[in-house]
Amino acid sequence: MATTETALRRLMDEALDKLSGGDAAEAERCAKAVSALIRAERDLAELEASRAGLMEDDEESRRAELRRRLALLAEADNAGAGPEMLERIALTGSSG
Repeated sequence: MATTETALRRLMDEALDKLSGGDAAEAERCAKAVSALIRAERDLAELEASRAGLMEDDEESRRAELRRRLALLAEADNAGAGPEMLERIALTGSSG
């Protein structure tokens, strides 16, 4: 992040120098570069946060499915279900 901040600071300083020197077009180009970099950084942060959230959701849904299957297995086993039924529950998550 420090290198990004350094690059942004350098570009902003460059834009100010250009503007002070009377080169408004070049100052605008530098300012647009800063703006584009900031948007890219924000988009990247949002993407990373989104991926992290999806992974957590996916993990939680897998845990929930595992708990559901374990409950079905325990219930079927306690009811005296045969090995074929227990295998089907383990593989498909369904007793039917």
